[in-house]
Amino acid sequence: MDLSGDQHLDSAYLEQFNLLQKSGVLGNLEMLRKENREFETLINDAAAIFSLGGIDSMMEFVISRLLYRFIPSHLVFLVESPRGDSLRQYCYRNLTQHADEFPASYYPPLKDFFLAHQAPSSFTNLEEQMGRGFFNEEFRKLEPEFIIPMRGIGGLHGLVLFGRKIVDQDYTTAEILYVDRFIRFLSIAIQNNLFHESAITDSKTGLYNHSYFMKRLEQEIARIDRHRSLAGIAMLDVDHFKMFNDKWGHLAGDEVLSAIAKTLRKTVRTEDVPARFGGEEFIVLLIECNEFQLVEASERVRRAIEELRVPYRGDLLSVTVSIGACYLDPGYQLDSSEFVSRADLALYDSKSLGRNRVTLYKPGLLHRAVLKRPAEDQS
Repeated sequence: MDLSGDQHLDSAYLEQFNLLQKSGVLGNLEMLRKENREFETLINDAAAIFSLGGIDSMMEFVISRLLYRFIPSHLVFLVESPRGDSLRQYCYRNLTQHADEFPASYYPPLKDFFLAHQAPSSFTNLEEQMGRGFFNEEFRKLEPEFIIPMRGIGGLHGLVLFGRKIVDQDYTTAEILYVDRFIRFLSIAIQNNLFHESAITDSKTGLYNHSYFMKRLEQEIARIDRHRSLAGIAMLDVDHFKMFNDKWGHLAGDEVLSAIAKTLRKTVRTEDVPARFGGEEFIVLLIECNEFQLVEASERVRRAIEELRVPYRGDLLSVTVSIGACYLDPGYQLDSSEFVSRADLALYDSKSLGRNRVTLYKPGLLHRAVLKRPAEDQS
């Protein structure tokens, strides 16, 4: 068999391969393949972010993706509220959430810097621009290596600070490029989530607003009818709040309302739905509870607010609340507004009977029954 033709062909292929290798074309081709794999990973990661339901879930996913690549000693996400009145911090050490605090006074000048310079910046470059004495030890303990602006629709909405790598090597250009692109998708996803959150929450207290609560209550009533499950609502009103504002002023009143909102969030369960109903009125939807548990939970809220002390200009302010509770009995074919009206009637009874107590609505002649009251009122 004559193999000379095949050998000649193989030799020609080898010569062409060597020429391509010397010219750098093969290296460029491999680099393009790698970039395509990076883009595919990035697109998949972005799709995953937008499928998640809340900021905490987004953060968990981000941490998992960064862990796949490297572990920064510190990682700080600074996220602006859409209302512009607060700055959320998510701080991590070695990709584990930590109670570290970013010195918030640095955020405005850093934001101004990144509004003018939109690309990621190393801390070394940032320090040269800001001045050697600009950053104090509290900032430096975060061991910053580089900072990435969180750019979304309409501008810059936060910053991400990356500490040094735990392993002794610098961040590569490819790593910084991936993170920058990744953070752009995260920024838009977080912004969308926060805009939705701001639409359903009260700007003063951060609790759910009236319209969201009523919608959520309608959904719960439908669930109760379908599955014969249990729930209840508790309506709260601050006692003598007009007199309180006349004495201490409306700014003090706002501080107290915010403190009550925080107390509500701490006192009720995660699955419950606390809302500001209007003015000094609050309301809570308590999921999966019978009448006894509804009254117990309401009394727990009442006591927590009674024990609350709010610092204000050297004074410690305190208030009490009256509460009207209504059990969402699956046997009653009532709509959401009728259940709220029943809780309101029970609240009126609490006010009439001396305030600072819990009254459970009972149909018919029993609707004025008071199941719980402070011990000092029972004497």
